[in-house]
Amino acid sequence: MADAMGSEQYRKVRQDKAAALRELGVEPFGQTFQVSHSIAAARAMAPEQVEAEQQPRGEVVRIAGRIGNLRKAGGKLMFGSLFDRSRADLYLQQRAEGVEDLEGAEAKKGRGIQLFLERGVLGDEQWAVLKKLDLADWIGVEGPIGRTKTGEISIFATQITVLGKSMLPPPHQAGASRDGLSAENRQRHRELDLMMSDGSLATFVTRSRIVTGLRRFFSDRGFLEVETPMMHTVLGGAAARPFETHHNALDIDLYLRIAPELHLKRLIVGGLDRVFELNRNFRNEGISVRHNPEFTMVEWYQAYADHCVMMDLTEELFRELADQVVGSRTLHFSGVTIDLNKPFRRYSYHDAMRELGGIAYDDKAAVEAKAREIGLDPADFATYDRLANEVWEEIVEPHLLEPTFITDQPTWLTPLCKAHPDDPAKTLRFELFVAKMEIGNAYSELNDPDAQRARFGEQLAEAEAAGDDEAGVAGGVVDQDYCTALDHGLPATGGQGLGIDRLVMLFTGASSIRDVILFPTMRP
Repeated sequence: MADAMGSEQYRKVRQDKAAALRELGVEPFGQTFQVSHSIAAARAMAPEQVEAEQQPRGEVVRIAGRIGNLRKAGGKLMFGSLFDRSRADLYLQQRAEGVEDLEGAEAKKGRGIQLFLERGVLGDEQWAVLKKLDLADWIGVEGPIGRTKTGEISIFATQITVLGKSMLPPPHQAGASRDGLSAENRQRHRELDLMMSDGSLATFVTRSRIVTGLRRFFSDRGFLEVETPMMHTVLGGAAARPFETHHNALDIDLYLRIAPELHLKRLIVGGLDRVFELNRNFRNEGISVRHNPEFTMVEWYQAYADHCVMMDLTEELFRELADQVVGSRTLHFSGVTIDLNKPFRRYSYHDAMRELGGIAYDDKAAVEAKAREIGLDPADFATYDRLANEVWEEIVEPHLLEPTFITDQPTWLTPLCKAHPDDPAKTLRFELFVAKMEIGNAYSELNDPDAQRARFGEQLAEAEAAGDDEAGVAGGVVDQDYCTALDHGLPATGGQGLGIDRLVMLFTGASSIRDVILFPTMRP
């Protein structure tokens, strides 16, 4: 990869060609160019194949992209290939059609377009320009879309425009594995990953469309998109360790937000009865294939609703995204087939532990025995509830493959949620799990200001007793301004957060969160 990213040997050859282009009166780093069609659209316009002796021609198109191949076929004819962003759509189309070898030469060829380059058509000046081009250079091409005698969809070029000289070759030309870049190089140098991998490009195109679909879904239902602060003076809204910073002008310490919840509910108090925010959150915690310290969520709040309304809305959201983005309600993730047509399962927290994990939450002896079996020491936990919850995660989550709502979590876990009317030790909450991953979290929001003050006090005392710096409080301070906002009246409200990074993993089949974040956090 050193050659692909910085070899002066490669640069020198291409610098010489750039100088030669300037001598020909061509700016090697390009100019404007009006594109008429993507390559995918141009391919779809190609005339039907006819008798082999003919070369049917169709409409003139103007396309642009990177050169993927360029070879001579005698002194007066060259063939090339061109690729643009629409190779992602062609990749997704091939996958939907069941093409088995998506990385095979034939499949890759079908995601670009052939260039038919004749010296007699282009003229000597353009021919001289062609000879100074390299793999990965950006060019614009004008000409009729058609087929060669062998039936290959091609642009019969009448004009070539240089749009940008690449001063380094694509990684595969500089010695990278034919199978592509290493995982680390893909994540550190995403531009090269996107250049080389149609599958990776398709993942990020899909991510963009999921985000667009989320915005459309909520806007169509009367939600307003809002923005709330990313720097907070008081920590709150989730259980997590924060990143801290300092504002010089105000001479105050601030926290990068771990969740936007408390600000969004202030907006419900103010009368914005349906709001959502696509937000970046920051949690100073571990890194894994399912955790990144900087991550994206969508949170939404709906007045006059509860967590049951949120469950129904979530199922509707998943199916609409599947229809619009994937074109199928059947997803495939880590060897698991997920059928979004089926109603999502619903288990209470305690029922799931008993029925799926085989242990009752209140069976202290069984919980402690299981803890030791899985390598946990009960003495390391400040409270039995914390131990039981850790055991719950170990014995229940492996069973949560199909979409499942886990409801009625313990109250000590959820200080911002209404208590269950039949049992104050439980809350009106759910977590959504799919493929053993937590995807979303929702509450019937606690809107009694006095109860909220009491809950905050209990949360603070419990966290201090446990020595927990990931409990979502810091410096012994809770958000009293939020409690004052509740004093002004928060109607019954349902709210939910959904992790977009994990959602994209699910919809694209990516096994690591780093493969769905363009620039994941990595050690320098």
